[in-house]
Amino acid sequence: MGAVNRVYRRARFFVRRVVSFDRERVLQFARQSAALSKAPVWWVAADMAWCAVRYETTFENYSEWDFRILKARERRTYMTDPKSFHLSRRLNDNSVRGVFDDKLQFARRFGDELGRAWLDVASSDTAALAAFLDGRERVITKNPGGVGGNGITMREVASIGDVASLREELLASGETLVEEVLVQHPEMARLYPGSVNSLRVVTYRDPDDVVHVLAAVLKVGNGGVIDNFSNGGMYTMLDDEGRALHAASDEEGRPFETHPITGVAITGYQVPLYPQVLELVDRLARRVPEMPYIGWDIAITPERPVVIEGNHNTGVFQSKPSVSGIRRGLLPRYRAAMRF
Repeated sequence: MGAVNRVYRRARFFVRRVVSFDRERVLQFARQSAALSKAPVWWVAADMAWCAVRYETTFENYSEWDFRILKARERRTYMTDPKSFHLSRRLNDNSVRGVFDDKLQFARRFGDELGRAWLDVASSDTAALAAFLDGRERVITKNPGGVGGNGITMREVASIGDVASLREELLASGETLVEEVLVQHPEMARLYPGSVNSLRVVTYRDPDDVVHVLAAVLKVGNGGVIDNFSNGGMYTMLDDEGRALHAASDEEGRPFETHPITGVAITGYQVPLYPQVLELVDRLARRVPEMPYIGWDIAITPERPVVIEGNHNTGVFQSKPSVSGIRRGLLPRYRAAMRF
């Protein structure tokens, strides 16, 4: 019965992909993948469709993890976004998702681990906003329901002429969460000072109350104020001690052994305070027991690691073979911890 359900799920996923087919975007990923081999684009597109059914890959997954150059036994080792999504739906309590979907709810639940002051504009007045801005050079305003770095604005306090007008603007745009700007650890700033470079640490708390780290990622900004992959940033995978395993890559798959702006070496980079990072995510993973499978975004301040947000549909991060030389994914690690 389990095998029948898997086939049905994969077939349903494939049908949904066909229905939402974006020809130009698919061809974009096919061309990126075709560049790794001598296969024509049409052949790569057909292989992408096959992998969507056989391995539950999205077209983005196929391109990001260089499936074109992988053998079947190597492809089978990769975690994919659909597999992660199914696990999130099965393991996490849907009724508690609001804690992670709403940044204000998250701030209230995890306030002692945030490491920064914050204000809910919608439930406070202009005087409270003025008091929050007083003495600060910059603040970040966020849409509490925004995802992927969207709905986030960095604001220079000196350029704010009228606080009442700002409050009306924030209420109209939905950016009703105002936060103090985190000061990152000097070693993280050395890597790239233009954004808060963060970690994505994916954890699973098993029924025996053991917290497993499934993946650890270093995300780095590159010319912008946000380190997200979709906003020009790049990422590399970390080993169990918090050291970068290989070069970083961006959304276009370009490798960066050193940061193109600062010249700091990325391969072998050691994340500071990493033992404290592991202690932090262990505490966080126990805070909402109804949600055992979470991806935590962690910043590192000069004093300690702090949490930025949690993601109940965490997405998947793995080494890109053409950049790292690593041709094995993290599915075995997930399976060993989650026992599926």
